[in-house]
Amino acid sequence: MKPLAILITCVLITTFLNGQTPLTPQEKSTDSVAQKLLQYFANKQADSAYLLAGEAFKKALPHDKWIDVCEKQLYGLLPFRNIEFKRSKNGVNKYRMESVAPLQLLLSLDSTGKFQAFAIQPYQDDTRKKVLSATDNAKLSTLDKTVDTLVGNYINTIGNVGASVAVFYNGKNYYYNYGETVKDNKQLPSQTTLYEIGSISKTFTATLLAKAVVDKKVGLQDAITKHLPDSVAVNKDLQNITLQQLSNHSSGLPRLPINMNFTVTNYLQPYENYDDKALFAFLKQFKAIRKPGESYEYSNLAVGLLGVIFERIYKKPYEQLVLEFIAKPLALTHTKITLTDADKTAISQGYNEKDEAVPAWNFKSLAAAGAIKSCSEDLLIYGKQQLDIFKSPLAKYNAITHQPTFNDKVQKVGLGWHFLIDDADIVWQHGGGTYGCRTMLCINE
Repeated sequence: MKPLAILITCVLITTFLNGQTPLTPQEKSTDSVAQKLLQYFANKQADSAYLLAGEAFKKALPHDKWIDVCEKQLYGLLPFRNIEFKRSKNGVNKYRMESVAPLQLLLSLDSTGKFQAFAIQPYQDDTRKKVLSATDNAKLSTLDKTVDTLVGNYINTIGNVGASVAVFYNGKNYYYNYGETVKDNKQLPSQTTLYEIGSISKTFTATLLAKAVVDKKVGLQDAITKHLPDSVAVNKDLQNITLQQLSNHSSGLPRLPINMNFTVTNYLQPYENYDDKALFAFLKQFKAIRKPGESYEYSNLAVGLLGVIFERIYKKPYEQLVLEFIAKPLALTHTKITLTDADKTAISQGYNEKDEAVPAWNFKSLAAAGAIKSCSEDLLIYGKQQLDIFKSPLAKYNAITHQPTFNDKVQKVGLGWHFLIDDADIVWQHGGGTYGCRTMLCINE
């Protein structure tokens, strides 16, 4: 049986400036290409940037896919600011830069001076800790050692506080924990330690959509305006968007509504005050810039709106729908949105890139996009229940959420779930991130 792995991490990212060590000739060559690439990106010249790629890279990522990645993903991160060379290791230059969040550019060249490795990722300080993090991993079995190689290296770099891992392998559950629940408290996390799971919440929302379909309350191809107030539904730019497109990120709605900034009173709580009034005000004025269903644009707004629609249909809060229709049938006893006083003292503490403790996010109308808190034990149950062998009470909903509904050769999406598009096996996955936590859930069919 193939492994099902869940990685939940509570992340602290701290920046340390490098000393002014002179670059080697190889590092200078790579740096020159990096500067050209970044300039081409700033000018949105994807074709020119591609001319800097080597043959191995072009074989792995053909020109049309490169253009798609640039236009649908990379350009949305612009502008890149405060670009800083951090180090070079094994021929790979690493840069830190500011965007919507701190990012890192990794770049290496082939023998012809063209780039062969290129990645833009969330920034990770890879300075090793002087004192290694505690763990309950015995490091005896092959699985133990594999997990430790991956997670141990991660947690023992400066900036990472705690991590919980759950793996289902060969018919058994395995749990591993690293670090601390709060910086310097010496308390190892456990399989029931709560974390913000961020956008993994979107797969729960997709399950609710599938349930509504099975309940014959909606159809996947329903126009969203069918389920919105008349004052919103009159906007013609909304009338061709379907419920399915909200879930697979092809609706054409932006990542976040432009009026969200006007509701923020605490920068550490960006979603806290965004309510139905603000949401509907945005939708009334929305102007589409692309045809729904044609292209992928990851959207917290779209999935948050889906949750609001469910609340209108079932006349219950989103959290109650999650608890009643998903958590209770699966016995997910630590999966919730609203925290008790005991939860608030027990939840893992997240930290931002400034080494500040940050609160768990509070949500109103966009809760369906990322408000759920859970633990590695519950997420392993949830992940296993996606597999047919467990005859899940949610099986009829899984059959809907696991069907691909969008595929542009760069992104392949079911309802909520994203597929690893080039993997030999069928793998469903979703990640999540808040100001203080990062999560990942991967499932081999």
